[in-house]
Amino acid sequence: MAHGSSQWTSVLPTILIGFRATWKEDLQATAAEIIYGAPIRLPGEFLCPSKQRADPVTFVGRLRESMQRLSPPTTQYHGQHTIFESKDLATCSHVFLRTDSLRKRLQPPYEGPYKVVDRTEKVFQILRHGKEVSVSIDRLKSAYIPKVSEDIPVEVKLKEKVSLQPEDIT
Repeated sequence: MAHGSSQWTSVLPTILIGFRATWKEDLQATAAEIIYGAPIRLPGEFLCPSKQRADPVTFVGRLRESMQRLSPPTTQYHGQHTIFESKDLATCSHVFLRTDSLRKRLQPPYEGPYKVVDRTEKVFQILRHGKEVSVSIDRLKSAYIPKVSEDIPVEVKLKEKVSLQPEDIT
């Protein structure tokens, strides 16, 4: 509205009062009602009389044109948060589980890794502390664990023990 007019300063008060008086469907109130606790009175009661006498027909014509160019703002949805879902969750063998409760100091935000037993689109069955637990996909993060080969020994045994005695240290 203000971009198409060379006299944008004359339209600016209408735009600003429109922001405050516009009904927000998602909030079920206007911005002015949220801030002041009551609906605001529209401009006629706040304007000081001007020294210049404007032609009422011209003023009404300009006001009508500017009001016709107004369009309501799009509704914003404040309550909907999208949660990132990794594509690797569909194929991973282990997952980390987010701790939603109040954590102690320096406690990590995720527990695990836990083995995935079964999965659906929104719910995973994981093996946690020896029990199968159903968990929403929103609380999971895929764990990248290297696959252990049969050829590589998991435990390495030392042939002889090494111990340091105080007399060995100089």
